[in-house]
Amino acid sequence: MTALFIPLVLILQCCFTATSSHPLDPLTPTEINKARLTIQKSHIGNLPNLTFHFVDTEEPEKAEVLKWLSSSNQKRSIHPRQAKVVARAGGQTHELIVDLATSSVTSDHVHTDHGNPPLTFTELFLASKLPLSHSKFINSISARGLNLSEVSCLPFSIGWYGEEITKRAVKIQCFYRGGSVNVFTRPIEGITMLVDLDLMKITVYTDRFRAPLPKAQGTDFQTPKENSNSAPYNKTKSGFLVSGHKVKWENWVFHVGFNARAGSVISTASVFDSRKKKYRSVLYKGHVSETFVPYMDPTSEWYFRTFMDIGEFGFGRSADSLQPLIDCPENAEYVDGFMAGADGKPQKVERAICIFERYSGDVAMRHTEINVPGKLVRV
Repeated sequence: MTALFIPLVLILQCCFTATSSHPLDPLTPTEINKARLTIQKSHIGNLPNLTFHFVDTEEPEKAEVLKWLSSSNQKRSIHPRQAKVVARAGGQTHELIVDLATSSVTSDHVHTDHGNPPLTFTELFLASKLPLSHSKFINSISARGLNLSEVSCLPFSIGWYGEEITKRAVKIQCFYRGGSVNVFTRPIEGITMLVDLDLMKITVYTDRFRAPLPKAQGTDFQTPKENSNSAPYNKTKSGFLVSGHKVKWENWVFHVGFNARAGSVISTASVFDSRKKKYRSVLYKGHVSETFVPYMDPTSEWYFRTFMDIGEFGFGRSADSLQPLIDCPENAEYVDGFMAGADGKPQKVERAICIFERYSGDVAMRHTEINVPGKLVRV
């Protein structure tokens, strides 16, 4: 009896898993790990300095997904799950496809055209610490009468200005805390450093001029812990159902996903047409494609600041865990986000997305600063 029971459980578990899976579901931690191990065991793993810059689902063709959605038999998957991976190894950028069913690399394209992969948090962190041990920078800070322990440095992407060959590099500029968590209000003007990310060293150091440091008074925009005038969201009725990444709300059905580049992704959204008695597709896939921030200042310290916030840094990588009753009401449903770190291992953002029903009206936004971990800044 036991021998018959075990296969039955396995069959039922297999069928349930296939039924609950959507072709556009983001990678699970298990799948991210499998992609990492597959690449590490491949020829790529033998190359020096293997770094994972982006790992996501390799999506089936749109026509296949739509055919699957319209099928009455959604227990059958379109094809084995695949992962697309952008990795750097041996000084080259590889665009890889990993078959997760067979744990094999099915495609490896070496990128030789313009552009570079997204920056990793490890690269940004290491680059930001380089000035603090750089002799020229230490002298510049001392000459300004500043305390090195109160200095925070940040890496900025450098844009592209027609160079035929560009190295992977960032420019470092620094700020002075000294009584404020809002470091951007206290820039240390005149100092710029160019960092080669592959060498992880400062290759160009410039100290052009000195400027008065803005005062710290009036720059702390944190919400006070006591006497706060901010109220939690009110509870609203729950008129929706969340099953995995599928959301049903009134006459709407849509899929919610998350990745390191775009952050929140809504796909295969349909609305029920009461006249035709069937669902009508209104959106295949929607997310913020890019946020371009050109500062348009021609001076040496500013001209390169033309950020591509999504492609270079990643909206998903900037995600912070949402706070119940502060960011989202009591009846909200939460979706965790998963992405790969520079080492290829899965990283979890708890409560990356919250879903709730609310009458349109108030818009709220909060953020944290990478320089001051654990501090919540509201604007």
